[in-house]
Formats: sequence, structure tokens, C-alpha cells
Amino acid sequence: MVQTGKSMPITYNGKTILYHNQASKEWAHPYQYLDGNETLSSSGCGIFALCHAVEWLSGILLSPEEMADFSMREGGRGDDGTDRPALLHALQATGKAKEMGFEYREDGLRNDLDALFTHLNELKGVAFCNLRVGHIVALLAARVVDGQKQLLAIDSVAESARDVIRNHVFEVIPASETTRVYINDKGLNTGESKQYAMFWVDAALPKDFNLLYRV
Repeated sequence: MVQTGKSMPITYNGKTILYHNQASKEWAHPYQYLDGNETLSSSGCGIFALCHAVEWLSGILLSPEEMADFSMREGGRGDDGTDRPALLHALQATGKAKEMGFEYREDGLRNDLDALFTHLNELKGVAFCNLRVGHIVALLAARVVDGQKQLLAIDSVAESARDVIRNHVFEVIPASETTRVYINDKGLNTGESKQYAMFWVDAALPKDFNLLYRV
């Protein structure tokens, strides 16, 4: 299974950010743990979430390759992917967070949903979270529609249709449509499916989030 395209611009509500498609095998830059052979494509969801969140927040376009190198060098690469508190601590301690337009307050992984909604809706910050176990996405904004709290997510592997997420999605952003091509072991294209990288999701779904405060 592969997915077409390495990066593409997504425009929504007057903002354009460069979406990085983790499913593209072109993201072959190393993102290793110890002596492994992992790449940004296989393990870089936290790095891509950082790039998406920062560009949405401040308009600064980061290099995923440079951020992967920084994370590996500064202790942000853990055994199961990106150690978000460690990476954010290193960005804060080196002054890079401020250069990127945010502050990290060393508050680790949080699960206070009310605080998350206030952070996105009133403080206009951004966040990282898990919508499902083992995968990091960025949260960009919040809203209330018909009494339902919703959060705007951008997902480097475009999982709007994944079984544990799809029933929690309220709206997909058409400009974020991606095409997934399925190739069998004979090299035959056996079909395609479309998913969306940016979507509004139930505000009760996120777990283990990190808050990035606007500066």
C-alpha cells in the first residue's frame, strides 16, 4: 500500500499550510532509534505534526528533515516514535520554540479536555494528541456547532476513514483529499480509496495531548 504525493498545500479558512504526507515513501530521511533503519515515512508522525502545527500557528515553514535530525540529536526520538515532551523541552530550552512562535510550559501529556478546548478556542494555541493509540496528529482550532464541541485535526497519514476515528468525524476539508493506492505482492494496482488529511472531530476523542502556547 502506498499513497500518492509527498507534500501538497491545503488552504482552509484563509490559511494555507504545506501538508506532509507520511505515507509517501519519498520521506526516506532517517528517523532512527538507536541503530534502527526507521525513516520519516515509517516513524515521523510527531515531526510532521510539529511542522503542521507551527506553520498554522506562526506561518513558519519547517524542514521535516532538519526537525528529525534535531529530535534524534536532542533526545526527542523514543523507542516508539517521537517522545513529545522531550522534543518540546529541547525546543524550549534551545530557544527554537520561541523562534517558531510558541512556548512549551513543561506540562507533559495532559488529558483535561476542557483545558484543551479553551487552549484551542480562546487562547488560539495549537496542540499535539493521539486520536488513536500510537499515532500523533496536530490540533489547530476549536468550534461549537449545534452544541457539539469540535476540534480541527491535521493528520500526516490522513486517517479520516479509519475505523476508530470515522464515526467521530463531523466534517472533512475537501482541499485535503488524498488518494491511497493499493498494490499487491505482484505489483498490481488493485484499487484506490480517498481519505482526508484535515477534518473536524469530536472534542472528546483526543488523548495524551501537549499544549503549544502562542507567543
